[in-house]
Amino acid sequence: MNWAPVKMRWPEQSTQWIGDLAESQGLAAVELESTGERVAALASMVTTSPGPVGAAAEQAVAAGRAALAGALGEAPLCLVVTPFQSGVGQGTGYQRYLSAPNLLQHMGAKLEDSSDDNRPGDQQYALVLMFLGTRYDQLATSLSAFNSILPTADLQRAQRRAQQLFDLESDKWELPTSGTLPLWDKLPLDRCTVTKVAGQAISGQLAALESYADSSPLGDLVSMATRKANQAKAKAKDLEDLKAQFADSSADSTMQARFIGPGNATELRKQLLAGDAPGHEWPLSAGVMLVGSLPGLSFVRELVGL
Repeated sequence: MNWAPVKMRWPEQSTQWIGDLAESQGLAAVELESTGERVAALASMVTTSPGPVGAAAEQAVAAGRAALAGALGEAPLCLVVTPFQSGVGQGTGYQRYLSAPNLLQHMGAKLEDSSDDNRPGDQQYALVLMFLGTRYDQLATSLSAFNSILPTADLQRAQRRAQQLFDLESDKWELPTSGTLPLWDKLPLDRCTVTKVAGQAISGQLAALESYADSSPLGDLVSMATRKANQAKAKAKDLEDLKAQFADSSADSTMQARFIGPGNATELRKQLLAGDAPGHEWPLSAGVMLVGSLPGLSFVRELVGL
């Protein structure tokens, strides 16, 4: 085939099937006129009664929501310390370090930081977690395990930076390779202007036509009940799968936690710095301190095995 000039035109052959919808659309428009009358007639023919399960379900829901609000309704104060925050870590350039003892000292100082209006007050408890490493990849792995469960923005940034610093040291010794250019790729037709608009218009017509499809309200109720039952089973399975993630977990020496309190900010600082703690053999460390009431910290406390 020879070269030929390009002439833009609508793809009639590819979209000729749209004309086949006209007859069905006409029938649907006629049927729509009597739909309201048929649905209104059901009002005097159908009644619903939840039976004795209704009251029991209401009581269970009320109790469950109250328990959920008690466990997760309180938002504890959160302090995140990482080596990469300004004025926290030591070092030059991108390479930043923060040993475990210095991490605790910084956390203790923040408990009594008078310049921070959000610092803890009154009698409260504190849950403290430390993430320890001797290499950047080890610190990133430790942070990743926690961020997969309770992600926080500062810890996620620290995880990415630690992993990138490790990759930088590893990748700079690898010679890059590349295939012969140019490379094959896919043309995303769904992002093109014409095909995008055409797809939306055609999808709208199909959706309108589907809404006219013959259906029975009672059949719809049966389908809805089936969907609710399947949804309940799926949610129960999701919860079981979530629990299964923690079934075979083992102790991780790079993550350490401590529960202190009750006490005000000064008393919590003394308790935080008292006792044995990881030493300077851990040159890379990050930490999280959650401060709140005993019930408010109970969920996370159990989550970390305390």
